Amino acid sequence: MNRIFEYRLRPANHQEALLLEMLKGTRQMYNDALAEWKAHMDTTGKYLSRFTQDKGYNKTTYPDLPAVLVDTTLARLHKALNRFFTFRRHGNKCGFPRFKSANRWHSLEFRDTANYLKNGYFRAGKICGGQIRTVVHRPLEGQFKFARIVKRTSGWYLQCVCEVEPNPLPVTGKAIGLDMGIKSIVADSEGNMVPHPNHLKVELRNLAHSQRLLARKQKGSQRYKKQVRVVARRHERITNRRKDFLHKLSHGYIGEYDTIVIEDLNTAGMVRNHHLGRSISDAAWSEFRHMLTYKAENAGRRLVAVPPHFTSQMCSGCKEYVKKSLSVRTHICPYCGLVMDRDVNAARNILRKGLDEAVVDCSKGAG
Repeated sequence: MNRIFEYRLRPANHQEALLLEMLKGTRQMYNDALAEWKAHMDTTGKYLSRFTQDKGYNKTTYPDLPAVLVDTTLARLHKALNRFFTFRRHGNKCGFPRFKSANRWHSLEFRDTANYLKNGYFRAGKICGGQIRTVVHRPLEGQFKFARIVKRTSGWYLQCVCEVEPNPLPVTGKAIGLDMGIKSIVADSEGNMVPHPNHLKVELRNLAHSQRLLARKQKGSQRYKKQVRVVARRHERITNRRKDFLHKLSHGYIGEYDTIVIEDLNTAGMVRNHHLGRSISDAAWSEFRHMLTYKAENAGRRLVAVPPHFTSQMCSGCKEYVKKSLSVRTHICPYCGLVMDRDVNAARNILRKGLDEAVVDCSKGAG
């Protein structure tokens, strides 16, 4: 499995200027290649393959770009095109790849074995700045595959993608069900409830103030650009806090339980709710599920996703249906008298569904 190791870069002024030139050059090349692809499609009605298009992009046409950036930029374009046509083939909505502005192009990808991290420096090639100082706060693991330089508001970062072997954790023999929510971001089948940290809501007032200041600046002025960086930095801090919280939460569950059962939620559809969309996005259920998925794979754990239908309405004690609206937060069963929090009751139903699926899988394998 692949794992990303991210480090802070400390480029000198001349190195940063070269990296900015590379960003500008690769962005222009991406736009030119997309325009050529669209013109070919409009003229011939046929798909222009990556390898056919690659013949026109070399040192002659783009002398200021190294060959590795030419190849990876063209690969990024055709990856986006393939994703678009794959989504359309399966009936899913997906926007057509767009031309990139400076605000939508922030990374350079290196796949050559000559570009690697060693002794606190990243070898980016002479034309990209040469040896760039890197803050290596933890060692790389596994086999190095390729690297990526990312520009953010807070600075430059290096992402090293390595192929690592799974590191199974000791067997605990425990299983748990997790119910995603808004008031409590996670309620588990053992009765634990993790309050929603509301990272966006906490910073919403300061963020709104920064955006009002931005709206008063003359667009394109130096003060406008400075305030843009302030707003972007606030968004980045919110994102970092949310990821840090979810990493710690997922790490705790992966370390303690062999089997984790979650709901197979349609998050993309749920965020369209005008009343709950912002809270659902702030909870980042999809990001939490993604973290659980790859951490479970690395730790040798089992992650099961079950349909969410009727998990809140069914009584976890007697399995009778007790209809309740979303505003009712306590489950009270008139049949068996069970009283507990609505989300904990749902988490227990989720766990039972997941374990039932495991039993069915085992019986199929035995047959």
